[in-house]
Amino acid sequence: MLKKIYYRYLQSLLIFSILVTVVYIVLRFVIPWIVSANLPYLIVIFVLVSALTHYIITRSDVERMEHKSNPELSKDEQMKEITTIERRFITRYMLTTAIKLLSFLVLLLLYAYTNREDAILFLLNFMAIYLIYSVFELVYIKKPITEKKTKSKIISK
Repeated sequence: MLKKIYYRYLQSLLIFSILVTVVYIVLRFVIPWIVSANLPYLIVIFVLVSALTHYIITRSDVERMEHKSNPELSKDEQMKEITTIERRFITRYMLTTAIKLLSFLVLLLLYAYTNREDAILFLLNFMAIYLIYSVFELVYIKKPITEKKTKSKIISK
């Protein structure tokens, strides 16, 4: 199940990144003063970071979706087991997000220090790409959870 969800994400991520690259190329010719020449490198960085972080998060999400309660345990023990799995997912999600943010901050600071003339344009382009890819990732993180809830509602009826 993990491979299937992750490969679907990678396909969508690549298609999405191609669309972002096409928009970059169009903007580069139409209004080049608002696009940094280093934006293609940002797109590659975001694809790699998104693929890695999504794998970590999806692995935890699949564990949550595939969890089967042990009927021999009491209700309290079952709830404790589910809570542990939920906490593990939340911890991994928050940890990957924090590491990603700190890594991006270091990247921005290094770039601003070494390329002062392009720093503001690069920062603005970075913020736009970060926002675009964050929305894209959130849609895919939410999607398996939504599918699981829908399946469980159908089963319970």
